[in-house]
Amino acid sequence: MPRTPFAVSLHDAPAFWTLGELLTLIATAEQTGGAFSLVEELLPRGAEPPPHVHHREDESFFVLDGELTVRVGDAVFRAERGSFVFCPRDVPHLLTVHSDTVRMLTLCTPGGLESFFVELGRPAPDRTVPVDEPGPDAERVATLAGHYGAEVLTAWP
Repeated sequence: MPRTPFAVSLHDAPAFWTLGELLTLIATAEQTGGAFSLVEELLPRGAEPPPHVHHREDESFFVLDGELTVRVGDAVFRAERGSFVFCPRDVPHLLTVHSDTVRMLTLCTPGGLESFFVELGRPAPDRTVPVDEPGPDAERVATLAGHYGAEVLTAWP
């Protein structure tokens, strides 16, 4: 994929409701020649993803607001505003939100995982946390995750 310069305003970037959270696509694999993707997430307490592992990309979180715990393999990190957490590929991780919401930047290297969220979600025109979002179809989530090189775990390993 060719790389060309680009710029985007957070307010103009595409936004999606996926699995109970708001995701705004700041930079996609398509835009970065596959190098990375960068997504802003607004994640409410209770909408955390289940334990999972990525086999194609490393995932990193930079917390802009709120507080959460990130368990990565045997390590546990308390992350609050200004914290950065790196989750290497092939290592299971789990997020637990402690504040009402967490706003964070999620960097995936290389990019491509953002397509999972787009395919699973729906456009979010008002850019708020979705209200009364129907629960996810666990089988569809697991199947689609597998297509994108991720694995949803039924329990912590």
